[in-house]
Amino acid sequence: MVATADKPRLLLVDFENVQQVELARLDDSYRVIIFVGADQKSVPFDLVTRAQQLGSRVEWQKITGNGSNALDFFIAFQLGRVFDKSPRPECTILSRDKGFDPLVRFLNSGAMKCRRITSLGELHHKAVTAAPSVPAAEEPKLKRVVEVLGNLEKRGRPRKRKTLSQAISAMFQKRIPTQEVERIIATMLARRLITEAHNAITYEF
Repeated sequence: MVATADKPRLLLVDFENVQQVELARLDDSYRVIIFVGADQKSVPFDLVTRAQQLGSRVEWQKITGNGSNALDFFIAFQLGRVFDKSPRPECTILSRDKGFDPLVRFLNSGAMKCRRITSLGELHHKAVTAAPSVPAAEEPKLKRVVEVLGNLEKRGRPRKRKTLSQAISAMFQKRIPTQEVERIIATMLARRLITEAHNAITYEF
């Protein structure tokens, strides 16, 4: 059985963090990559048996080397490789590690589809929704804004809409119209990259 061509899906399993992997819950559209930590020496027999039934749709990756969050970097690298191809699959990370969440939000800000779940029981309860569409010409600017702000400490980011607008304009040497700056802010609000309450901006990435 192979993934359907119109809706490819990829499940990336953080096996260091989650060992309960019920592959029977997956339909034929899923491919699976199970990332196993360098120090993990055994895998449950039931999981191996079920993985064999899925054949080439399951791939095992034993990471090399130890270190804090080493396996997470392997998953992040794999996501980058996947999203560089076409068609882009809908990706799901199976992990209880909330450290993936900023990366997931960033990927979704670029009209990609990615989410993190803590068990496969969540697969059919949390649908992945596409981010609101914006004109293609604005996407590089939005990505640039998210990248620049993401490299700043949260306490160093603009806290008011006015100062955020000024900061975005400055990122482009004040060469983009005010209306475009406002569209970027509106898109960030729509995608929940930021929230605004009582004239104060809160960052969700």
